[in-house]
Amino acid sequence: MNQHADKASKELLVIFTRFPLPGQAKTRLIPFLGPEGAAEFQKRMTEYTIEQARLTQVPIQVRFTGGTMIQMRDWLGGDCQYVEQGNGDLGERMERAFSDGFKNGASRIVITGCDCPDNRAQNMLDAFRLLGESPCVIGPAVDGGYYMIGLVRVQPHLFSNIEWGTNRVFRQTADKADSYKTLPVLSDVDEPQDIPAMISVIIPALNEEKNIRRCLHSVRRGFNVEAIVVDGGSTDDTSRIAALEGAKILESREGRALQMNHGAENATGELLLFLHADSELPPDWDRHVRHVMKQPGVSLGHFRFALMGSIPGMRLVEFGTNIRSRMLGRPYGDQGFFLAREVFDRLQGYPQVPILEDLYLVKKARKLGHIRQADAPLMTSGRRWIKHGIIKTTLINQAVLIAAAFGGDLGELKKAYRNGGNPLHLLFR
Repeated sequence: MNQHADKASKELLVIFTRFPLPGQAKTRLIPFLGPEGAAEFQKRMTEYTIEQARLTQVPIQVRFTGGTMIQMRDWLGGDCQYVEQGNGDLGERMERAFSDGFKNGASRIVITGCDCPDNRAQNMLDAFRLLGESPCVIGPAVDGGYYMIGLVRVQPHLFSNIEWGTNRVFRQTADKADSYKTLPVLSDVDEPQDIPAMISVIIPALNEEKNIRRCLHSVRRGFNVEAIVVDGGSTDDTSRIAALEGAKILESREGRALQMNHGAENATGELLLFLHADSELPPDWDRHVRHVMKQPGVSLGHFRFALMGSIPGMRLVEFGTNIRSRMLGRPYGDQGFFLAREVFDRLQGYPQVPILEDLYLVKKARKLGHIRQADAPLMTSGRRWIKHGIIKTTLINQAVLIAAAFGGDLGELKKAYRNGGNPLHLLFR
């Protein structure tokens, strides 16, 4: 057991779920997804919740129904304790879980369901932290219920005479509590309209074996996402590593625009995120994407720009880049563009140009709506800045833009950009 778990040995995180049997799991989603689809979606939500729970490093107890102990352990792993929920309504089963946990020596217990994919590890840890300030903590749900509750002692009155399954659950519980703290209001997934939009993350790659694993690890932090790596002819282990990390692998000729368009053609998500292979998405990146894309009139979103490592002058570069992208609506592709599939199709994808395909896409997207920046940084490798230096790299970037504006050949500009040459020379040959 790790150091944090030793410190938190009297904490207990209890997860309520059921074994995903078709016809019995997420029944309100069956008309939309079918029995098998609803069960599969419930399975994915439970696995994601368990993954987030493991990140807290707090001991986990799974209270289950609809399956056997062996089935649950085979499904979710042997590092959790498994206990059947038993009889009674939801309140009686939760009261029993709290009572058993406190009898077994826990001093702080948090119970969460698996219907709220936005309930992440940090939020769970915040619940335990707030229990140091209050005897009760509650995570209210948008529908009037709650997705998580924590206690420092048994309080049976919180679970009696509650109209479970209604929009009065949180209010009735809060009225019964002597004192409580609240967590952020989050959405449960109960109806088809509650399902988070699927995000397809499309990653063009060429000889990125040193970066692709880190990139895909960050992608997996999100819920209801797929990762598509479009390999442009790598001679290293990029594709093999990406496949081991669970990404869908596509082959393509080299060319970022060509690779990204090929990935989009094979994507199944409602939202598309185009990500460079040497980038790392922030925690909760999927929530940021969905939040931006729900804003009225947004055609394209992007993240704040941030560089990995410590390079003299890098903060100034970050500041200038973010001012330009936020105030002028001119982000670059290394900030992670995301947009609705429908909008991408209307734009007819990335223009098939050797370089500056990101700026051309933004120019077209601006005609359809607003360009919005997510309130989270996308970490990008500083390898180019390290190789050529902050000043030279900045000058090269600006020279490419100037040369392109005056009709410079884009193929030659790409070569100059890659080699660290002066693109302006192309205008005077």
